[in-house]
Amino acid sequence: MTAAQLVFLAGLTGVLVVVVAFTVVVLGSARRVDGGAFLSWALLRRIARSRNERAEAARWAFYAHRISGFGIFAFLCLHLVDVSLYVFSPALYDSVHALYGTAPLRVFECALLLAICFHTFNGLRLLAVDIGNVGLTGSLRMLGGVLVLTLGLGIAGSVVILGPVMA
Repeated sequence: MTAAQLVFLAGLTGVLVVVVAFTVVVLGSARRVDGGAFLSWALLRRIARSRNERAEAARWAFYAHRISGFGIFAFLCLHLVDVSLYVFSPALYDSVHALYGTAPLRVFECALLLAICFHTFNGLRLLAVDIGNVGLTGSLRMLGGVLVLTLGLGIAGSVVILGPVMA
């Protein structure tokens, strides 16, 4: 393994640590505000509310949208650095990009694909909710569509991404 590959892996590890830390902060904030997503008395009180008052799915979509957006941005910053290596040395660029063909990074790319799909489709759903007058029921139906599209395209893309390492 070259020094450039080690630096890239250290950067990727740093990005993953920051994303996990951000996720902990978001979920910790969710727990402080109205009980969050964890099993607690506040959650049981929220579940006892009417469906229109709860909107649990929308709350989870908000948390997932925030976390996926941050994760995509964090990886994009690292990706800009590794693509810019080509300016300095095409051989260095090729060395770092050889890592993308390894099984662990292909699995990471599958997770990134799922995050991009969810963030994109949920962002379009949010635009439709803001621009149109779809209401809570329409918003939740659209969220179901977001999840179906995300899983469908994410799984199909993951088959393509993982194909070379599975063969």
